[in-house]
Amino acid sequence: MKLQITVGKDLYQVKIERAGDGYEVVVNGKPFDVKSVPDGFSIGGKVHKVELTSQQAESVQAKVNGKLIEALILDIVKAPVHQVEEAVQARPSAPSVISRSAKVVAAPMPGKVVKVLVSVGQKVKVGDVILILEAMKMENEIRSPYDGTVKEVRISAGSGVAAEEPLVIME
Repeated sequence: MKLQITVGKDLYQVKIERAGDGYEVVVNGKPFDVKSVPDGFSIGGKVHKVELTSQQAESVQAKVNGKLIEALILDIVKAPVHQVEEAVQARPSAPSVISRSAKVVAAPMPGKVVKVLVSVGQKVKVGDVILILEAMKMENEIRSPYDGTVKEVRISAGSGVAAEEPLVIME
């Protein structure tokens, strides 16, 4: 299952797969072993108490270790087709080869690029905001999961993008 989770202005790409008696959860490329326990989850052996307080469509409110968290959760695979169609504008695709050593920053969900904050040749560190993506009427900061130098910027402000579309190529 692939999810896009927004908490405040933070955007998380989450992939969940069954693994034995638990789950392998990958958050923004970082793997975690997660097990369901009474009243919550064990993540890497540390237990987190989770209490769901409300849920309406994609909006979820929960107490995690006593702290109230509000999140928007989009199941990328099950997202309504109209969300994708509204967000992705038709434009010619420029085929190009991405080398195996390249680090690709892909769109976590369909949306519209509001602002590009990097340019070719720019050095970027993990966590730096590289662009702003509007999706579901919210602006999301897309952060670099890599340290590196921007080799190619494949989008511009106003561009519509599809989920998993390459946005920025780094080396």
